[in-house]
Amino acid sequence: MSSPKNYKLEIVPPLHASPKESRNLLKFTVKHHSTTKILVIKYLSLVIALSSFITYITYHLENIRDGRLELANYLAITGQIIIVALLCSLQPPEDSITVMKGIGIQLNSRKMWRFQSSNAFVPIDSMIDLVIHEGFHDYGQVIFYLCVLTKASGSADENSITVVFPEFLPRKDILLTVWTLSRELLFGSTQRYWRRVPGQGLKQVN
Repeated sequence: MSSPKNYKLEIVPPLHASPKESRNLLKFTVKHHSTTKILVIKYLSLVIALSSFITYITYHLENIRDGRLELANYLAITGQIIIVALLCSLQPPEDSITVMKGIGIQLNSRKMWRFQSSNAFVPIDSMIDLVIHEGFHDYGQVIFYLCVLTKASGSADENSITVVFPEFLPRKDILLTVWTLSRELLFGSTQRYWRRVPGQGLKQVN
């Protein structure tokens, strides 16, 4: 069964505020339509955890001053500190691609936990193309996904594929918008054709 994928695409700067001829950078961000639920859960849980921590410390303050805390108390305090730290790292997930004319693209994937987030930069000289592929996801669900094809580097013989918006895998209409605007900014209106030349790897054909 297909998932709703009710996501929102934000483009910065807005297209109506940046004429096509003067664009040097576009940032596309995919996120949930509303992040209120996650933020409410985060701050309510944080208030409860901090209140519990302060109450516990206050109750055992005299023992802490005298250095008479038992191991169980140390473990309880440590556990509460870890819980507070985890709640502070909770954030609304989002995926973004920043396209820079003549430079390349910056990919950012912000997951629900801050320490799981990742980013990568792909210089334009390493890029073969930006394409939309069709594939299987989860239990045989057919989806479309946007990916960056890059040239093989070092000892690697095969070209690599980097998926754009890996956390969300949005619907095709969003992908088409990002693909069209990104390719125009990166490569202009020209088509890109490549072929493998023996001993030289992939070469662009004019």
